[in-house]
Amino acid sequence: MYTYDRIGNSGSGASGDRSSAAMDQPLFGETRRRVKIINIVLAAVTAVFIGITLVLALLSSLFIKDKCRRIGNVGNSKKYCVYPLDIVFCGIIILLLVPQIIVAYWYRRGELEPKFRTLIYYNAVVTVLLCIVGILYFMQVGYQ
Repeated sequence: MYTYDRIGNSGSGASGDRSSAAMDQPLFGETRRRVKIINIVLAAVTAVFIGITLVLALLSSLFIKDKCRRIGNVGNSKKYCVYPLDIVFCGIIILLLVPQIIVAYWYRRGELEPKFRTLIYYNAVVTVLLCIVGILYFMQVGYQ
């Protein structure tokens, strides 16, 4: 009986078999544990910042005194208002997040080369920086 390895080469029973240790080796020579930990930490940090940014965009008028008066009352009450630019900012962050998730998913499935890992890290850092700018904007840091 013939067997086929990963790239389609045929072989007989003894010569075509591979040990389980050889099959567990990373495809591109990277250390799996370290890369997994970095991916999980970076994904968690990005998710936390995005969550905080989205919540602050919708609820910042509750935390900032007189924000509705300064920006114009868009909501129904004078205590709570939603500024349209805040919603647009959240939409932009979500639009940047969608391709980030797709590329990270492709990378984790092994469909992309390791050189794309740096692109994933770069996009995650840029997204976190954009969220920091959004948080500072929603909390009106620097306004008097």
